[in-house]
Amino acid sequence: MLQAALGGNLVVGSSDSFIDNPVYYEPGFNIMYPLEIVSSEADKLYILIRKRADDTGLIFDNMDPSKVSVTATDTTNGEALVTRVSSNNTYEPWTDSPSASIPIVVEIENQLDIISPILRVRVIDCFVKETTTTNFIQFRITVDDSGLFFHYIPVNRKFLSDRNDFTIASRQAKVVLNSSSDTYILFSPYAWLKETTKGKEDFSYPEDSIHYQRQNTYNKEDFIFSVSSYSHTFVSEQISVMNVPSYGKVGIVTVDSMLYRHLKEQGRSAYVDISVVGELSGITDTFRVNFST
Repeated sequence: MLQAALGGNLVVGSSDSFIDNPVYYEPGFNIMYPLEIVSSEADKLYILIRKRADDTGLIFDNMDPSKVSVTATDTTNGEALVTRVSSNNTYEPWTDSPSASIPIVVEIENQLDIISPILRVRVIDCFVKETTTTNFIQFRITVDDSGLFFHYIPVNRKFLSDRNDFTIASRQAKVVLNSSSDTYILFSPYAWLKETTKGKEDFSYPEDSIHYQRQNTYNKEDFIFSVSSYSHTFVSEQISVMNVPSYGKVGIVTVDSMLYRHLKEQGRSAYVDISVVGELSGITDTFRVNFST
């Protein structure tokens, strides 16, 4: 009997963005599949809830926000987000005049810190329940995001002692190749890596050799990595891309030393673009690795 709609959102530093004519959905009534709501980039979400009164779907009962409970969690790790429930005093057009229905407004902060936002939750599971009845609705929200940093460590295999023990943050990697050594690049979407001691690691690479810890953060989903494009055909012949074995949150680009020779012969730099797809969120991104000598 409960229906949900995306009413709008807020990006910190900008004004609220409201939807004048929100579309309400109720699984099992006007959709036959689980409800998934998609929002553009946002630091706060406004979700509208109303209660259907009969089978026509045209009449709605007003709801008491004090008798509604809401939970919103990061789908990837179960961490709770800040929520607020109120009557609609936020935006007048949300009031549905023909049915005299005033929706309640659920605010969800999908930020670690809404005052100084640094990281959005991209996939949110919500459960809304009327505490005085058995009425409830559950749904998932996917929030678009862009411009996030990748974190990477380039390593020359023959010069392990010279490696960085903490990742470099950038949208693109810059890797200087060596004539006498194969190279690999560890990279982590949106979360840093640092070396740690055995027993405290999230993974090791090479296996049981160098131990790494990944930043404890929201959005702990696995990723699918693949080559999407490259500057020269010879680049694709000298590299490979895969996940760290048994750890889907970090990728590896392995580079044969032959790539160094190709670049020297061409007298230029080269690059490869790596497609990054969140297994849970479906969010896509591209990580470019630039090679030079």
